[in-house]
Amino acid sequence: MPVQYIFFLLFIILLLFLFAANTHLKCIRLKICHTPDLKKLEHLNSILSPYGFQYDPSADCFYSTIHCWQRKYGYRRLYDNSAATFGMIFDCEPVYFDYGKRHWLIEFWKGQYGMSAGAEVGIYAADDSHPESHDPRKIHYKSIKDSELLPIRINLFYKEQFIAVREKRHWWLTAFFLGKFCPPHTLSAKISITFPDYEMCNAYIEGLKRAGYHSTSISRCLLTVTVPFTQPKSEQPASRYFVSTKLRLFFNRLCCCLYRFLTRNFTNTLDRLEYLAALSPLLLNAALCFTRTQKRYNRYHSSKEASHVHRKPFE
Repeated sequence: MPVQYIFFLLFIILLLFLFAANTHLKCIRLKICHTPDLKKLEHLNSILSPYGFQYDPSADCFYSTIHCWQRKYGYRRLYDNSAATFGMIFDCEPVYFDYGKRHWLIEFWKGQYGMSAGAEVGIYAADDSHPESHDPRKIHYKSIKDSELLPIRINLFYKEQFIAVREKRHWWLTAFFLGKFCPPHTLSAKISITFPDYEMCNAYIEGLKRAGYHSTSISRCLLTVTVPFTQPKSEQPASRYFVSTKLRLFFNRLCCCLYRFLTRNFTNTLDRLEYLAALSPLLLNAALCFTRTQKRYNRYHSSKEASHVHRKPFE
């Protein structure tokens, strides 16, 4: 057979393949458009539920649930130190104080979490008898109980432009926005927390001052304290300054662009994720990687267990 005929057949086969692929994608898009939003929301939340997250279409954000699996792990400084390894590049601000014969930690976070940008506020406590109580940075804090949940409010800004508000009685209030690229320095937040009594409120304010916040930047109305979270006052994890961290941030930006390109025919997150799921479950997992945080917690507990292994001395 002449060479030109072979190339002609290959060209025809390629055209048929592209036509079939385009027809298939059109069918997927039509199916998504005709699926009720409520059904798409139920599908997405069923996927997110095992990871401790849900999606709020009215705010177009993902948030952590009160009884998520992360609650059993509490908090340890190593979680922040290892976060950059998993593509989570954020500013963190731990505020330590003592109240009710316990050591307390209220921490703020903001930045880029894989393909999502957002902010967090976590509340933790540890008994006064903790073996590392002399250094609050070394304490392994536990998540607070349901009876201790506090009203928290996050007003989030991108380059001084208001973008979102999240408010709830919680122990770990979060808001993540998929496909948004916002490096930590471009985000700021106003964090408001309401305390049960003046003793705890005053202890928290003193903790803010020790962290580096000036009294003029701390606003108080009865038992509610509001503080701006812009440039963190605390020392950041050393991993934030690694060259690899800058590369991860660049990779996150690339992934956000790719996500928006692949889902360019849709305008809302529910449709975008349904489309990714239809194309490939791997694409959906990549988009929701910010919810897959278990490796960060397992790294600490694996190292903790290893440190308790008693090795037989050399004879």
